[in-house]
Amino acid sequence: MSSFYSQSPYKFNYYYSTLLSIIVFNAFCFAQFKQQEIEVTPFVGYFLTSNLSTLDGDLVIDHNFNYGGAFDVRVSDDLFIELLYNRTDTEVRFKQEYFDTVKYLFDMSIEYFQAGAHIETETGNFRPFAAFTLGATYFKPKDDDINSELEFSFTAGGGIKYYFTQNIAARLQWRFLIPVYFSSAAIFCSDGYCGIFISGGTYLLQYDLTAGIAFSF
Repeated sequence: MSSFYSQSPYKFNYYYSTLLSIIVFNAFCFAQFKQQEIEVTPFVGYFLTSNLSTLDGDLVIDHNFNYGGAFDVRVSDDLFIELLYNRTDTEVRFKQEYFDTVKYLFDMSIEYFQAGAHIETETGNFRPFAAFTLGATYFKPKDDDINSELEFSFTAGGGIKYYFTQNIAARLQWRFLIPVYFSSAAIFCSDGYCGIFISGGTYLLQYDLTAGIAFSF
C-alpha cells in the first residue's frame, strides 16, 4: 500500500505549496483586520460660534482656526474611551444694539478639556463613528483686567475614518461644542426622600469641522 510520502514529489510539492498559501493568506487577513488598542489623532480645523447677547448689544466672537488632539483607548470591538483637547484663539468685539458699529474688546482663547465615548460602526477601511464627551471649557481673555471663566460643557459629533494601513488613518469630523451655565440650585426633602434640582442652559452654540491623522498602536 502506498503512503503519502511515497507519492510523486510533484504531488507532495503541490500539497506543501497549497498549505503554505493558506497559512500566508490567513496571516495576511489577520494583519489586515487586527484592531489596535490605542489611537492618537492630532487635528486642525475651523471653529464657529454664535454671538453672546446682552442688554446693550451682542458680544461677537470671531470664527477662527482651531487645533487639538484626541487620545483613544479601545475597550471593546467598537468602543473607545476618548480624551479630547480642543483650542481656538479668537477676538471678542461688541456690536451695540440699534447701531452698526463694532468695537474691538480683547483677544481670547477657548479651550475644551473632555472625556467620553467614541463608537465605531464598521470594521473595514472606511469606519463611520460617533463621539460624545463631557468636561470643561476654559475661556481665557488675554487681558489681565478681565476674569477667566471655567464652565461645564459637553460635545457631540461624528465623522469617518479611512485606514490607509492598520496603523495610519485619515479622520474627518464635525462636532457640536456646548458650554453649560448653571443658573441656580436647590435641595428639597419630602417624606424621607431628598433631591437636588439644578437649572441652567447655554448661551453659546459652538461647533467645528476638523481633519486629522490617526496613529494606531
